[in-house]
Amino acid sequence: MRTKLLIFTLLFVFCGSQSSNEKTQQQNSSSNNSQPSQNEQQQNSNQQENENNKGISEGIKGLFSNYDFPDVSYFLENKSDQFLVDFEDIVAAHPYVGLRAPAPHNDLHVFFSNTDPRWEAAEKPSDYPPIYAVADGVVRMSQQSYYNVVDHSDQDPPWWHAAYAFKLQIAENEGRQVSFLYQMEPYTIPENEDFFKDFLLVEDGQEVKKGDVLGYMYVPTFEEMVGSDGTSAHIAFGILEKVSDSKEQEKVPSIFTENIVQQFAEIMATPTEGWGSTSYGNDWSRGRGLPYLLGWMIGPEEHLFGVQYLDAVAMGDESDSVLSSQATLLPETLGLLTDNYVYKNSGSGNAELNITFPENQKFDFVVATVGSPVSMKFRFKESNGNERESQFMSKNQGLGFLIQYYQNFGFSNEATLIIEDPQGWGWAIAFALSGVDAEVSGTTRTEQPYCPPGCPPSPNPYKLKSDG
Repeated sequence: MRTKLLIFTLLFVFCGSQSSNEKTQQQNSSSNNSQPSQNEQQQNSNQQENENNKGISEGIKGLFSNYDFPDVSYFLENKSDQFLVDFEDIVAAHPYVGLRAPAPHNDLHVFFSNTDPRWEAAEKPSDYPPIYAVADGVVRMSQQSYYNVVDHSDQDPPWWHAAYAFKLQIAENEGRQVSFLYQMEPYTIPENEDFFKDFLLVEDGQEVKKGDVLGYMYVPTFEEMVGSDGTSAHIAFGILEKVSDSKEQEKVPSIFTENIVQQFAEIMATPTEGWGSTSYGNDWSRGRGLPYLLGWMIGPEEHLFGVQYLDAVAMGDESDSVLSSQATLLPETLGLLTDNYVYKNSGSGNAELNITFPENQKFDFVVATVGSPVSMKFRFKESNGNERESQFMSKNQGLGFLIQYYQNFGFSNEATLIIEDPQGWGWAIAFALSGVDAEVSGTTRTEQPYCPPGCPPSPNPYKLKSDG
């Protein structure tokens, strides 16, 4: 039916424009007996072609505005079996980290390896990872879709990078647009602002089907990357619901089948290149230790279907009510490459851990915490019977996952590790003899981005808000 409407619209617009042209030519003929020159005829022909094309374009745009979008509740029973990328093309992921989490982040990420030989050998856009339509819908693009400046000029030193992005409207909620966001962030600054156009195959208003290839993800080499140690090439995605002319509400994209959620969560829990990957960025850690889910500690407004299962979201329905939201960190995954631990432990909440250390030895240890506030300190007993304390970690409220690596420390024979984790976000700790090999995430990248410092001036500098 939609195809027939399109053909009818095109015929109507074309025929209407042709009749108007014939009438205009008759009027011109009666008011001017001289014959138009060849140049004038060509100009008139070009002008008429532009008007015809404009009419066709307006007809198509009007047709798409009448697209029959399902209510968002459709996805409660009709889950999508199409993810936005192929799982074999990504190396890590993190979920939607909601407003009730220690450090919220309002979209999900899938990450790409900067050393994958497929991308290193790529010569054209189609050699890079394809990006798919997760459902039937209509593409929504803005002027910034081909070159979206992500500005960090408020940081010291200031920096920025360019991304490309679009939305795919897939549903409505009481008349409000519900769209799936695709934002590709390679962390590069192309000299040509049209560079990313070749990586998108769609246009604004284009109708697509689930599984259609919409574009490709550009994966740069390390030499091209900008940013900081914590950045890594990724696609940010999620649901955006338009709640006003100028505001969209971010939501967990709980539209996928259980199989898709499982594959996403598995790569989130166990990155394919390991936590010691040279492509690792600290943003990978947002999902570390979390259970198999798409959204963690979300608020009611961040839920796609409006129900109140808010701690852990996978399917978006009542089945989520049995999910645990407790993060579980494993000491064996913190980066010490040994089977001979002097001591290891994990848990959540406050704890006092009594540790016996071999005498006359030095030790390396790694601690990881999911949220904040949290503090850690050692209590030692002196030979004279007195006690002293030494604090080595203190995280203020508002900080998320953190891993810290300490080397070549000496301890008394017996010590008590005091952990204060009042909100019970979770922690893990591992000790080994000094000198053990380690691949502690966040310390394994062999090449660092060149910017900052060294960024060219931002074309859209961040405007700091004045307190006055």
